[in-house]
Amino acid sequence: MSPVSNGSLRPPAFLLVGIPGLESTQHWVGIPLCSMYIVALLGNSIVLFVIRTDPSLHEPMYFFLAMLTITDLVLSTSTLPKMLSVFWLGEREIEFHACFTQMFFVHASSLVESGILVAMALDRYVAICNPLRHAAILKISMVAKIALLVLVRGLVVIAPLPLLLMKLPFCQAYIIPHSYCEHMAVVKLACADTTVNAAYGLVVALLVGGLDCMSIALSYVMILRAVFGLPSTEAQLKALSTCTSHVCVILVFYVPGLFSFLAHRFGQSVPLPIHILLANLYLLVPPMLNPIVYGMKTKQIRNRVIEGLMRKLLQLAFSFFTHRFSPNVPHHVRILLVNLYLLVPPTLNPIVYGVKTKEIWVRVLNLLCQKQSIPEVGA
Repeated sequence: MSPVSNGSLRPPAFLLVGIPGLESTQHWVGIPLCSMYIVALLGNSIVLFVIRTDPSLHEPMYFFLAMLTITDLVLSTSTLPKMLSVFWLGEREIEFHACFTQMFFVHASSLVESGILVAMALDRYVAICNPLRHAAILKISMVAKIALLVLVRGLVVIAPLPLLLMKLPFCQAYIIPHSYCEHMAVVKLACADTTVNAAYGLVVALLVGGLDCMSIALSYVMILRAVFGLPSTEAQLKALSTCTSHVCVILVFYVPGLFSFLAHRFGQSVPLPIHILLANLYLLVPPMLNPIVYGMKTKQIRNRVIEGLMRKLLQLAFSFFTHRFSPNVPHHVRILLVNLYLLVPPTLNPIVYGVKTKEIWVRVLNLLCQKQSIPEVGA
């Protein structure tokens, strides 16, 4: 491949090394990364489907969670397919504009995700510190405005990164010692003054990322003040339990991101293979863990997923036995089983949820007690 195109100092394509120093063994690294990507795809798709189809989850927290799942899908999908083609197929070449497009989506998705975490912290603050006005403050229109602001901020702030970099000459340097088009990895290839590019990336990371972290920290300071002002320990624990999922997601997102940022600019002592591996995990660990954390900690999502899985297993089992043993089963028995399959889940679901969900059975008992206490007319 010629390093320049049409007489300009612009390569027609870049070459991605993958993991420098591990080129001969990086195909093995692709196996766990691919597994993590599959888990991220399935987990985020399931969470998104549950939120979309369950009207009881059409609340601000779950709308923000839906945004988070979409952002995670964009973040992981913009990098991993190309990464695996480098690891497994040796297809290291990435077209010039495709490289900058990938760079834009990676960094814009990261910034959007940071903004979503701030919005989720705001939702938790309002829900705990001002619960009576939560529905009035965070109406659907307000949630939509916050979502639009987070999206526009991410796109507008990140757009100059690739645009400024595309104008620089690259001379003979077109081999990227990375597994995707990371901003600073490409900046180091330019054969011109890159002070503006490096400074802008640093300002975005420190100013925008720093403000997001400060906003989240301030929200949780106010939340903790409100929680420890509650009269009972049980109430305090219940309030804090609504924040545990969000805190876990914050740590999963910011800790690896902070390490990757510091390693690129100040971590000359960090071995390059370790740095690249951690940068790859930063793109995959949050998308993989976020749906698991929210699925495990959020009762509504967990119950809906379990219900869907049980129904699917029943369908598969019924289909399996019907296709293999139907010749030996009388026709009227098959029809009876089909009718039972259609009626048993609708019959059992309210009974199961009524018994296992405290809020439901307490409300039912209260209604029955009120019904029995109403005096008869003429008594």
